[in-house]
Amino acid sequence: MSRQPKKNLDYLVVLGAQVKGTRPSLSLWYRIDRARAYLEQNPETKAVLSGGKGPDEGISEAQCMYEELRKMGISGARLILEEKSASTSENLEFTFELLKERHESHTKNLCLGMVTSNFHVFRSVAIARKKTDCHIYPIPAKSKGFLLPNYLLREFLGVVKDKMVGNL
Repeated sequence: MSRQPKKNLDYLVVLGAQVKGTRPSLSLWYRIDRARAYLEQNPETKAVLSGGKGPDEGISEAQCMYEELRKMGISGARLILEEKSASTSENLEFTFELLKERHESHTKNLCLGMVTSNFHVFRSVAIARKKTDCHIYPIPAKSKGFLLPNYLLREFLGVVKDKMVGNL
């Protein structure tokens, strides 16, 4: 049984994943769909869509998420794009900079939902809690089960690296 995420968060932070041309990869699609479901149920919540443009991507991950959420009926006024990041740490660093600008550095009482793949929740939430004084709530998106061993190995290595460089 899955736990329901906290209702009426101030913002979702939707972490990017690979874009294939201008279309979302399956991992990104699951994150977009999870964000859509939350935003439909919580009409006051806004979303920061975080992800830059990789060398093989036609558009930024943030732009891809924006376009897909708009097609699903989510108002563009609720969507904020962060298009500079190239890693989980940068996703969060640049997102928190945007939020500080919007809230004149008064972010202590903000409640943020972290939307990312289920295997990526631990690391992304841990980095977020180190980088900000906002309240962070995990909102996991599903992932393809047969790829889970590969994803978990990559995440383990990511945790080790982030611990070594001081992100955790």
